[in-house]
This record gives sequence, C-alpha cells and structure tokens, in this order.
Amino acid sequence: MQNIHPLFVHFPVSLSLTAFLFEVLYLVFRSRENSSRRNSFKVVAAVLVVLTAIAAVVTATTGLIAGSTVPHPDIAHPLMDTHKAIEIAGTLLSILAALSILFTKDRLKWIRSLLVLATAVTISYGASYGGRLVFTYGIGTALVKGGMVDSTGSGDMDNMNMTPPDSIMHQGKAFEQNGIGGQSH
Repeated sequence: MQNIHPLFVHFPVSLSLTAFLFEVLYLVFRSRENSSRRNSFKVVAAVLVVLTAIAAVVTATTGLIAGSTVPHPDIAHPLMDTHKAIEIAGTLLSILAALSILFTKDRLKWIRSLLVLATAVTISYGASYGGRLVFTYGIGTALVKGGMVDSTGSGDMDNMNMTPPDSIMHQGKAFEQNGIGGQSH
C-alpha cells in the first residue's frame, strides 16, 4: 500500500495554528464598534477548529497505517512511539476543541480558547518528531526503501550502505541525458 501520510501531515499543523490566530483576534476585539469583525473572527476560528479536527483524524489514521507498513530502522521506534503518542493526544484535543465550539456557550469561551491553544501546541510539537523521523532516519524516503538505511538493523551509521538505489541512479542518468543538472560545459 502506498504511504499517503505525507500528503496530510501539514494540514493539522497549519489549520490549528491559523485557528489559534483567529481565536486570539476574536478575543482581542471586544468593543461594540468591532462587533461584526469580532463575530467574523469567531466564525473563521470555529470553522478552522472543526477542519483541524477532521484533518487531525485523517492524518493520525494514515500515520498509524504508515507506522505499521513503512520500512524503518529499529532504532527509530522510540521516536516513532513518542510521535504517535503526542499526535494522538493532539487529535483528541482537536476533537474536544471542535466539540467545545459546537456545544458551549460564549461565557465558556476561555475553555474553548485553551483547547484551541493546546491543540495547536500539541500538534505542532508532535510534528517536530515526525520531521525528525524523516530527516534523521529517512523514514518514508528512498533511503530506507532502497536499502541505503538498514530498515531492520540497529541503525548503525558506520554500516550504512552509501550506494544509491537503482531507481535513483536511473533518475540521475535521465536528468544528465536531458541536460538537467550535472556540470555545465
């Protein structure tokens, strides 16, 4: 099965941070002259929080599938477990934030605002672990798929195969034949 998790990972991060921005704008504009603007900020924040919850559920689901199907070095397991735990917490917070928007009164807006903040912080923090999995261990990249990083071993960098996989070598030759990349004459 194709790993589709990378297609979704940026949506919960960007949506949750943008939702928090509009939540702050909603809280800042308090005067009667700005009531229509304030209401607009509240509506945009609410829509973004609901979209964040949907995106977080999809992303967490694809992440759980990827975690059990994508080749990875054994040494990455503790980082994967931390990433998974944080993002599951972020997904649950996003669902609670969406429910608080849909079912709480304005007088409880501080609960909603705290949930929106907690969602943004948790999802963003968890995403940093996902980035480390890709950039430190090559998870989901041609490095692991092509055998340059041992997907079953200890992750010992001294024994890493530094020969690019054939698929990458063929791409490089195709680029050179078409005059893309390489040295200019």
